[in-house]
Amino acid sequence: MSVPTSCPFSSPLLDDLLAFCGRNAIARPDAAYLRPGDVAWRLPLHHLPTLGEVRWLRVWFDAEGIAGYAWFEPPTGVELDLRSDLDWDGEVGNALLDWAETKRQQAPAAYPWLVDVQDMKQWAAGVRQPPGTPHGGRWLTTLASDNDTDRLAALHRRGYERTGHHAILYARDLADPLPPPNLPASYRIRHTAEADIAARVAVHRAAWVGSSWTIERYAALRGSPAYDETLDLVVEAEPGRFAACCICWADPISRSGSFEPVGTRPAFRGRGITRELIHEGFRRLGAKGMTIAHTETPGFNTPAQALYESSGFGRAGVRWTYMKEINGF
Repeated sequence: MSVPTSCPFSSPLLDDLLAFCGRNAIARPDAAYLRPGDVAWRLPLHHLPTLGEVRWLRVWFDAEGIAGYAWFEPPTGVELDLRSDLDWDGEVGNALLDWAETKRQQAPAAYPWLVDVQDMKQWAAGVRQPPGTPHGGRWLTTLASDNDTDRLAALHRRGYERTGHHAILYARDLADPLPPPNLPASYRIRHTAEADIAARVAVHRAAWVGSSWTIERYAALRGSPAYDETLDLVVEAEPGRFAACCICWADPISRSGSFEPVGTRPAFRGRGITRELIHEGFRRLGAKGMTIAHTETPGFNTPAQALYESSGFGRAGVRWTYMKEINGF
């Protein structure tokens, strides 16, 4: 057996990391974590395609290729995944968690305020002005699906405790029939083009409180190998003015699609146009050979839950946030 090695992520590893996420989604369809589209969306894309080392994202390797990754999101969060044939009590699983806890120990004291959020009003207030740190300490959060027993056992062994914060996971069989389109007569759904960059960024920023999305980052996103312009959809209320937007991501390895992000300008909410946008995403993903679509939303985001369920998504699981105070080694 080879001795696992690791290195910081850099752009030459992007295709391999996307493929790793796709293969894990096949092996663990009910406990997939970052999908290829999530990776493309979350990377600091304004530096691609010449991305240097990303010190917050580390990748582990063995003789079979990528064995796992740890993606620290300072100051309090880490995303982890392990190749499906490996166990969390093995060498790589422990190395991922050791690295994450070391990174957290090196960061300033902070408490993850999101774990206490109860509704979207509270979330929006926190985005505008994050609350103080009444608990002190160096807290670290990570995620585990409710059926991921091996990961859950490893987190419990290390002293992580489940919080009330969770995401609701959704899935839809793309072979299921859809109703005919039903947009207002003056509206249309289309995909974006280079000429739409400024307007596309504007609708995203209007839809999401506190968004840091920029023209530069969006332009770079369009160059990602995971991005497909024909799956970057908008509802156009009038020429050049977009009312809602979503990006669908097609993964040819797992033949699954995902939606990240979906947003609507406040003035256009409640009209059914975002449901129509999601339906068009289903159609286009199906036409590209995808068999299932996924999305998720926090447990406190009841408006998004209502939207996804009215659009034909069904609940497919829960992913919980676990938390531990890192005091030292």
